Amino acid sequence: MRGILRAVRTAFRAGLPLDARGAPVPASLIAELLLDGPAARPGRTARIDLSGARITGRLDLTGARIDSPVRLRRCTFEHPLVLDHAELGSLNLDECTLPSLDAESLRVRRWFGMRRATVTGEAWFHHVRVDGALDLSGTAFGGAVNLQRAVVEGDARIGHGSTYGCGVRLEGARIAGDLNIAQCTMRAPADGGPAIAANGAVVGGGVWAHELVAEGMVMFIGLRAAAAIVLQRSVLRTPDDSALLLIEAETRMLTLRPDPSSTGAVVLRDARVGRLVDDPVGWPAACTIELGGLTYDRISRRSSDTTAWTARERLAWMARYDPTFAPGPYDQLAAALRRDGREQEARQVLRVRERLRHRAMGRLGAVWGAVQDATIGFGYRPARALLWLVAVFGAGSAWFAWSGPLPPVKPGESPTWDPLLYTLDLLVPLVDLGHEHAWNPAGPDKAAAVLIMAAGWVLATTVIAGAGRALRR
Repeated sequence: MRGILRAVRTAFRAGLPLDARGAPVPASLIAELLLDGPAARPGRTARIDLSGARITGRLDLTGARIDSPVRLRRCTFEHPLVLDHAELGSLNLDECTLPSLDAESLRVRRWFGMRRATVTGEAWFHHVRVDGALDLSGTAFGGAVNLQRAVVEGDARIGHGSTYGCGVRLEGARIAGDLNIAQCTMRAPADGGPAIAANGAVVGGGVWAHELVAEGMVMFIGLRAAAAIVLQRSVLRTPDDSALLLIEAETRMLTLRPDPSSTGAVVLRDARVGRLVDDPVGWPAACTIELGGLTYDRISRRSSDTTAWTARERLAWMARYDPTFAPGPYDQLAAALRRDGREQEARQVLRVRERLRHRAMGRLGAVWGAVQDATIGFGYRPARALLWLVAVFGAGSAWFAWSGPLPPVKPGESPTWDPLLYTLDLLVPLVDLGHEHAWNPAGPDKAAAVLIMAAGWVLATTVIAGAGRALRR
């Protein structure tokens, strides 16, 4: 026992690493050396660089101020490690085994790493501040992990092989670099709660969550990521209705491609996205989606995609997986298609929007909508309106050629009767050819004239609006 104690003291003064090879080292000795240890040898920096030790007793560094790096690698702690309100130069706990970790308001001035470690209980990092990077990759946490209001000036790497048995809390965190939660497993607590919650977090880079397995709700409400939020091949499973909440989230690019085995609702309500990358064709059959209030500039595909989705496929996806109708998502889709030069598909989307809107108005609205859809395509099929305009002109001319001439309004002052010009004057609004007001229809002729005038207002304005859109393009 005395030999290992002497070796630890000697290694500390020399600033050299020491492999304890499973020997017991009292926590009180480590605390004594870090807080008030012997002076370093000339030309050396005193520091703890211990590996393979079995640390006996409770290592409590509450409120400590330690400038030198603290390295305790491959160590087994018999009692919880306490670092509340401490200030350390750097901290390395790689491959350690701990019953729990208390590090509330801990500050690490350079780097904090705890890779491939095992924490059987809770890890409390509430309000921790790391002036460099935070790396928890490959670590298994049996209890809850609390990183609420954490501040990380570099990247926060908490995925890549890590497992979280009772969820992760990141509400209000501020991360200057990337938040990496890719390729890890997160499970919700047994007594309820999300698998991961990052509500109100601010990330200066991107949130990388590809190949994430979340057994419980993923809550990103109000999350702001400057670069991107990427959920590619991520498995989302929840016993409740909501699997992913991105309500009021903001990011430059959102990649949303859950694994086909995912279940639950994906809620994008009131989120703001620059570029949306998703896959309506390969969307999980057991996932619904809520798009109300979602705004985005463009919808695009990944460079690895061999085929692009069509507006028809996306409309079918919205009808199948979005349980409620709201006009906003269709307006957003049409605007994005126009920005990409897909004008015809944008008009197709707006036609579907009008069709669904009229159906939502009840039976009378559905009937009126069906008439508009069949005749003029709700104004988005000007070519069809032009054909109807020609048909009405032909039918009206034939009618008045058969029933005419009509009695003049002022005998002796009327122009020569011409059923073609009379029908054209009735059909084209705001154009006076001198025939409409010269003749006085009655009975069936008056009914025909009224129908032609009404058809003219609807059909002619539709053709003019379509021509205007074509000229603007």
